[in-house]
Amino acid sequence: MSQTRQQVLEAARRLFGERGYAAVTIREIAAAAGVSPAMVMKVGGSKEQLHVDATPLEPEPLPPDVPLEGLGELLVSRMLSRRQEGGAEPWLRAIYLIADAPDPEAARGEFRDRFLSRFALPEGSAAAEAENRRHCDQLACLMVGLAAGTRTLHLLDYSTDRAALVQEYGALVQQVVDRISATREAAAVAT
Repeated sequence: MSQTRQQVLEAARRLFGERGYAAVTIREIAAAAGVSPAMVMKVGGSKEQLHVDATPLEPEPLPPDVPLEGLGELLVSRMLSRRQEGGAEPWLRAIYLIADAPDPEAARGEFRDRFLSRFALPEGSAAAEAENRRHCDQLACLMVGLAAGTRTLHLLDYSTDRAALVQEYGALVQQVVDRISATREAAAVAT
């Protein structure tokens, strides 16, 4: 692949990943890549094709048998690795996919199924299900917030001490995972 095409794809990947398809212009991609808008169109063909070519593959989901203990640090570490490698960030991309979806409610349901279904309770009391949903929503907010903070807002400079960030933010995420686990255990005892 030519060096210019690679520069354009890297710039497009970063911008689309940070702000979504609709918010990014060819001029912005050109400026970030250090080339003219005409060159972006020459190597990309169209904005749509450039988006397709620049979009990295979604990361492998965690296997369902990964224990909940230590999951907070694992989730944060995986997210920071994707950021460092320029990989797709599904927690952040979900925002843009839902906002641009023809049926946002269905897209929100798909998001919940994809990201939070591993924490679903077996059939039980409505109160336990509502508590579990609240905790799952908190987990999603923490992860989306970290994705937006590190990708879009460029907060939390983890280049100096990644281990500390994984430990500190991972502990916040783990608190919510532990509440989910406790709710699941209480629901299992009640049934």
